[in-house]
Amino acid sequence: MCRRAIVPAAATMALIMLATPSIAPAHHSIARFDRCHLFTVAGEVARVSWHNPHVEFTVQSSGGTTYDVLWLNLQQLKRDGVELGVLKVGDRVEITGAKQPEDNLRMITLLTGIWRPSDGWRWSRPPQGC
Repeated sequence: MCRRAIVPAAATMALIMLATPSIAPAHHSIARFDRCHLFTVAGEVARVSWHNPHVEFTVQSSGGTTYDVLWLNLQQLKRDGVELGVLKVGDRVEITGAKQPEDNLRMITLLTGIWRPSDGWRWSRPPQGC
C-alpha cells in the first residue's frame, strides 16, 4: 500500500519540477554579454557589496557614467586570494570585462581584470570561452 502511494507522489513531483521555470537561467543569462569583446572602464568605486551570489560594486567613470559590476562569488574570490574588503568606496580602479550591448543598462560582468593604480593591486583571470 505504501509503495503505491509513493510512486504517484514521485511522478507528480517530477512533473511539477519540469513545469516550473528555473531561476538559474535568468540569473545566469549571459548570452547578452560578449565575453570575447572586452570593455575597459576607469573610475572611482562608489559602492561595494561583499555578498553571494556575486560581489557587486559600482564604478563611476571620470565622465560621470556609472557602471554596475558583477564579480565572482565570495568562495571563488577566496580561492583566488582576494581578501574580503580589498575594494573600498573611493578606490580608483580600472576594470575589464564583458558589457551588455545596450548602453542604457551599463552593466559589466565576466570580469577579466581589476587594477588599482594607487598601490598596484591587481586581480585577473583569462577570458573564458574565447
